[in-house]
Amino acid sequence: MRKVLLCAALSLCLLFSGCEASELSSLEEISSPYAGEYFCEKLTLGGRDVLSLFEKVTLTLERDGTFALSYKKKGGGEGGLAGSYTLDGEQNTVSFTIEGEDGETTRVFPYEKGRIFFEVPILGRLLFAEFAPHA
Repeated sequence: MRKVLLCAALSLCLLFSGCEASELSSLEEISSPYAGEYFCEKLTLGGRDVLSLFEKVTLTLERDGTFALSYKKKGGGEGGLAGSYTLDGEQNTVSFTIEGEDGETTRVFPYEKGRIFFEVPILGRLLFAEFAPHA
């Protein structure tokens, strides 16, 4: 009963707050439910599992539209890259943009059920990574 009253009160507040439908649709953008830390659960190169070579591979999506991809290899060595991202909930994709010496590069990847799937050709082999949100 308490949840019903809370939902009714929230609905009334939104109804009488002067928000238009377009403003309400931006509430998801403001809250950014997809922002946070994602851990690599699967990493293959040319069909060969290479995740075991790393201590961790992490993708962080910030609320401000920036991302950081970082890795730490077993036995030493770490690195990463950063840039900006946009998530398209209608297309179920995430676009990542990185600025480099040759200008901007943007890649688009599937975003399904809270998971991000990377597929990138590297030296004639396919690099595949699956990232899941930190629980």
